[in-house]
Amino acid sequence: MLGNDGKKDKFTDQFGRSNRELSDYFGIGVQIAASFVFFVFLGYWADTKFGTSPLLLLAGVLVGMVGMGLVLMKTVRKANREHDGRSRDN
Repeated sequence: MLGNDGKKDKFTDQFGRSNRELSDYFGIGVQIAASFVFFVFLGYWADTKFGTSPLLLLAGVLVGMVGMGLVLMKTVRKANREHDGRSRDN
């Protein structure tokens, strides 16, 4: 993949790096969605088992949303630290 002036090498390097970063964020999205769905279904199952119609489902939604917020805050903090580290290196 050698180009005449190295442009092709630079493109493949940047393309590979961007794919790795996108896969990290895709994994975080799947983790957020899975945890939210898990708590919603857990609340629904508990409601059918104990006969507390919407209460435990709503609690599951609330716990899932809090978990989503925590994962998002952790991700943003990590991205900010990485960005600050890169900007100091330049």
